[in-house]
Amino acid sequence: MKEFAPGQAFTGSFDAATQKILPADWATHVHLLRHGEVAALTDRVVRGQMDAALSPRGVEQGEQLARWLAGHEPAPSIVWSSDLVRCRGLAERIARDHGVPLRIDPRLREQSMGAWEGRTWAQITAAEPAAVTAYWEDYYTARPTRGESFADMETRANAWWNDIQREHRGERIQVVTHVGVIRALLCRALGVPGSQALRFAPAMASHTLVAQSEAGAVVSSIGERPWLFGDDAPSVRPPGSGVVSVVSAGSARPRIAISGSAGTGKTTLGKRLASDLGVPFVEEGMRRRIEAGFRPHGYGAREWAALMRDLWEEHRAGEDAAAGGFVADRSSLDFAAFWLHYGLHEDVEATERFVEEMRAHAARYDRIVLLPWGALPLVDDGVRSTNRWTQLRYHSILEGLLDRMAPERVLRLSGGQSVLERLALVRGAASDLSIRTT
Repeated sequence: MKEFAPGQAFTGSFDAATQKILPADWATHVHLLRHGEVAALTDRVVRGQMDAALSPRGVEQGEQLARWLAGHEPAPSIVWSSDLVRCRGLAERIARDHGVPLRIDPRLREQSMGAWEGRTWAQITAAEPAAVTAYWEDYYTARPTRGESFADMETRANAWWNDIQREHRGERIQVVTHVGVIRALLCRALGVPGSQALRFAPAMASHTLVAQSEAGAVVSSIGERPWLFGDDAPSVRPPGSGVVSVVSAGSARPRIAISGSAGTGKTTLGKRLASDLGVPFVEEGMRRRIEAGFRPHGYGAREWAALMRDLWEEHRAGEDAAAGGFVADRSSLDFAAFWLHYGLHEDVEATERFVEEMRAHAARYDRIVLLPWGALPLVDDGVRSTNRWTQLRYHSILEGLLDRMAPERVLRLSGGQSVLERLALVRGAASDLSIRTT
C-alpha cells in the first residue's frame, strides 16, 4: 500500500467519533478543487460562465496543486470537471497522471451572470443601477439580467451531486470546478442554507474534501492550499518571468505589510518598497471594488461580515501567491480592525473566530510597518472618507490590536519623513532580520 507523507491530508480511515456519524462501511470521497488565478484578474470584469483562460500564475498554481495531490492523497477512480477552459487544464493533467477517465459536465460551471459577463461592475452599475442594487441585496435569489441566481446554480450543482453519489458510491473522485459550485456543495454537505454560502471562501487553486455516506457528510478540509508549504514548494512565477525558482527559508525575501488608516501613504510606500526589494505588491481589494463601481449601500452587519471575509480571502490569496516574499497594502490585523470599526463585534463568537484568525496570520509577517495618522492631508478621491476623525477611530483600533497581538513585529514610522527616508528605515529593519533584500 502506498504511504503518504504526514500532514493535513485525510489518511484513508476515520477515527472512532467520525465512525459514529458514518456507520456505513463505505464513503464516497469527493475532492473539490478550485481552479487557479484567471488572466487579467485585476480588471474587475464580471466573468461568470465566460470561457476565461488562466494566467501564467494560475497555470503554475494548478501544477503545484496537482503535484501535492499526487504525493499526499490516494489516486482517484475518475476526474470530473467543468467544461470551462480555466478548469479543464488541471483536470486533464490529473486524469493523465493517474490514467483515469475524465468526465466533463456543464453543471459544474460557475454561476451564469448573463448579460453582465464581460463588463466591469462600473459599467453594469451605470447601465442598470436598480438591478445591481437588487442583486447585492438578495444575492441568493436575485438574477443578473438573463443570468441565473445562486439558487439556480445550487439546484444544478445538487443534481450533479445526486448523480455522482449513485454512480460512484464508495469511490474517490476529484472534481475541478469553481468557487460558486464549491460553496453550494458545502452548504448541502453541512446542512447550511444556500443564502449563507458566502461564508465559505475557498481560495484559488485550493482543495476541499467531503466524505459522503448513508448517514450524512463529513467535511475534513475547506479551501486548503498545502502546496504552499514545505521546503520543496516552488514559488509562483512572477509576472514576466519564464523561470519557477525554489526559495528556501534561508534565502526568502521579506514579507512586509504596510498598515494604517487611509491617507497615510501606504500605497505609495508599498509600491516603491516592493519595487526596490524585487517582490510583488499585494494591493488593497476594497479600493479596486469601489473604483469599479461597487457601492455597499444599505449594508447591514451580515453583509459587512461577508464582505470582510471575501476581502480577506482575496488578500490572503495574493500573499499566498507571492511565495518568495511580498509587500502588502494592509496586514491581517488591519482586517480585524475593520471588523471592529464596522461594529461587527456584536456577534461575539464570529468576532472571536475572525480576530483569532487574523492574529495567527500576523505571525507570518517579518515586519508590519505602521504609518502615522494625520501626517498627510486627506484628499477626496471618491474612495476613502475625508473625515479625519473617522480615520482616527479606525487607526486607534488598529494601533490597539497591533500593540496587543503583534508588538514584536511592528515598525512605527513618524510623521514628517519623506518617502526615501521611510524606505531607508524599512530596508534597515529588514536587514536587521538577516533577510536578503537584493
